[in-house]
Amino acid sequence: MAAIAARLADAWPNAVVELDHDNAYHLLVATILAAQSTDKLINTVTPALFARYPDPTALAHADQGELEAMIFSTGFYRMKAKHLIGMAQRIVEQHGGEVPTTMEQLVDLPGVARKTANVVLGSALGKNEGVVVDTHVSRLAPRLGLTAQTDPIKIEQDLMRLVPRDQWSIFAHRVIWHGRRVCHAKKPDCEHCTLAPLCPSAGLAHEPEPGSNKSSRRRLGALAAAAKLSSAAKPSTNNRRGPAASRGQATQATQTTKTVKTKTTKAARSAKEKRA
Repeated sequence: MAAIAARLADAWPNAVVELDHDNAYHLLVATILAAQSTDKLINTVTPALFARYPDPTALAHADQGELEAMIFSTGFYRMKAKHLIGMAQRIVEQHGGEVPTTMEQLVDLPGVARKTANVVLGSALGKNEGVVVDTHVSRLAPRLGLTAQTDPIKIEQDLMRLVPRDQWSIFAHRVIWHGRRVCHAKKPDCEHCTLAPLCPSAGLAHEPEPGSNKSSRRRLGALAAAAKLSSAAKPSTNNRRGPAASRGQATQATQTTKTVKTKTTKAARSAKEKRA
């Protein structure tokens, strides 16, 4: 772990969150918008958004239709608009218009889960309350052998045990930068990866992203093959009953085959008569 962290620090010494922001409110809004989108796209949307709604109070009074139009390109714009307005209203009503500064208070806001809260706490408020686990960290942590988990909460728990607390935020940023620039989902650049000597997955062909149709088909195929091999390796319990049982099975199989052939022949004959 120490060696991985050191190599990441050498490779990405200035890694930061790549969402443009001037304060905690900006970062909170941008992170909510970034779900199922890209930081690059969000950075093209937020300047006009922050000019129109410069603080939680202004956003709390936003017209949802107008807000939806402004964030349309980010995807899931209706739900995001609903979350943004609800988040702002709760900040105004319960926190005097100031973004809360604790994990408990942040995750109580609409549209805010641990990942978003960790981004705001670590990058805007300078607090290491957890490790940001996004799609890149979820992909790289197992590849690097740092966790065997797939659930983001469990991955975060494993990383919090491995990484010194004062490095939780910066470590996550460096992993994210490495995932975006080197350790890609489909074709990781292992040849030019500074972590390759320490990575148990270096040089291996990687699965498609979890949840994709191709990934599911491959996983099901692998499970089927494993089950077939396991079945072939087990001694047949029927054979223990002697030759008679084996002959009986063979006879039954022959009869089943004949039945299938007979039904197929009849079906073909019937179809031919109808055509005639």
